Amino acid sequence: MSTPRLPRLAQVNLKAHYKYHSVEVAEDVRTSALKMGLKVSGAIPLPTTIEKWSFLKSPFVHKKAWTQWERRTYNRIIEIYGEGTQSHDATKTVQFLRYLEHTILPANLGTNRLKVTLYSEECLEPRSTIVEAIRSAPPAIEASAAVPSEDGEASAKSTGD
Repeated sequence: MSTPRLPRLAQVNLKAHYKYHSVEVAEDVRTSALKMGLKVSGAIPLPTTIEKWSFLKSPFVHKKAWTQWERRTYNRIIEIYGEGTQSHDATKTVQFLRYLEHTILPANLGTNRLKVTLYSEECLEPRSTIVEAIRSAPPAIEASAAVPSEDGEASAKSTGD
């Protein structure tokens, strides 16, 4: 018998230039979330982005001497799951994100960037369904509407009481 899959409440993206820092911060975030009673995924490693630069050492005599530099950015994702966006888990998730911002991040200065994405269970209906619902709805009753008079000023329209 399979267990029902819980909806995803938040996703934490970590980026660091040193692999040690990315692993350390991801483990710290994960253990803190587990201690607060949240259901989390492991630190999922994403592909490492590599930026490379080449510079001339000397512009005059040593034209063939180049210095090469590279910067690697290590990426990790941690996903937080819960009962739903209107449950106690959503409240705990928001409290955890505040804890993350004020306690975990200042303690771990090795992270270059941290991005948090919150999710909701809202579903968008197709446009044709929305238009049909508007057309089939009963007309709204207006209590009063501004009607321009002959001299150009707006006045309240009486409902005939």
